[in-house]
Amino acid sequence: MAEKEIKVVGMHCPSCVNAVELSLKDVDGIDEAKADLNSGITKITMSYDVSDTDIKDAVEEAGFKVE
Repeated sequence: MAEKEIKVVGMHCPSCVNAVELSLKDVDGIDEAKADLNSGITKITMSYDVSDTDIKDAVEEAGFKVE
């Protein structure tokens, strides 16, 4: 298992957090995503290494940006 932390910009409510987490969990290889509304930090647990591009694309698909 691999873990990664990213900073997500633009989350301002619990629905935003949910959207980011669900979008990331849809990526093959990502088992868990936990976003923190206050810090913007999202912790990702992967069963294998997922590319930064795939992670960024998933966050942007949810309507947010990776810092």
